[in-house]
Amino acid sequence: MLDFLKKNSFTLLYTFFLGLMPLLVSSSISYWVITHEQEIQAFTFQNWTIAFIIACFTMAFALTPTTFIALLSGYFLGWKAFLPIAISYWIASFLGFKTAQMIDGGRFLKILSEKPKVKQILENLQKDEFKIILLARLSPVLPFAVTNVLFSFSGTKLRNFLTAGFLGMLPRTILSIWIGTQAQEIKKLIEHPSEGSLSQILILGLIGGSILGLGYFVKKAVEK
Repeated sequence: MLDFLKKNSFTLLYTFFLGLMPLLVSSSISYWVITHEQEIQAFTFQNWTIAFIIACFTMAFALTPTTFIALLSGYFLGWKAFLPIAISYWIASFLGFKTAQMIDGGRFLKILSEKPKVKQILENLQKDEFKIILLARLSPVLPFAVTNVLFSFSGTKLRNFLTAGFLGMLPRTILSIWIGTQAQEIKKLIEHPSEGSLSQILILGLIGGSILGLGYFVKKAVEK
């Protein structure tokens, strides 16, 4: 166990960083957005283009949660935000996946594969990787940047990752933009992003469906 931690210390530290940073950075951005709402309302096309380019990197490297970006975009742009958000998610997924791949260099997967049982489970999971990626992206509670890293480390095919990940993100993206369009005040939206019985039911449905589906495929991989 200690040997595993030593060999993958930087990899594990990077994953921990990706899980913690969204909470810290999004809090600072939230304060700025609340205090500069009128200025943001006056953003031009060029301003929003720059904002979404920046968002590609902040989402890829866990500086901002994807749901947070979708909520704000829905509030300020309405449904016009859908296309730039979808493109930004796709680019952020690619950046996060390739960065993790360069950092790890296959070491994590190699060490796990040295254990026959673990190797067998990974091989079984890879047979259903498209479905697993789709289900993982479906859940609003699984950190976007962390799943980028985990799928990269596990040897997932990039094509499957980008395609299934994009499809899995669509329901939660549409839901987040819709919640943003329904908000009357930016402060209330940021402090209570899932307020409203319908939105809460839909979010719980996405989480429940994702957990049940992932549980099924993990159980299937272990039992084979």
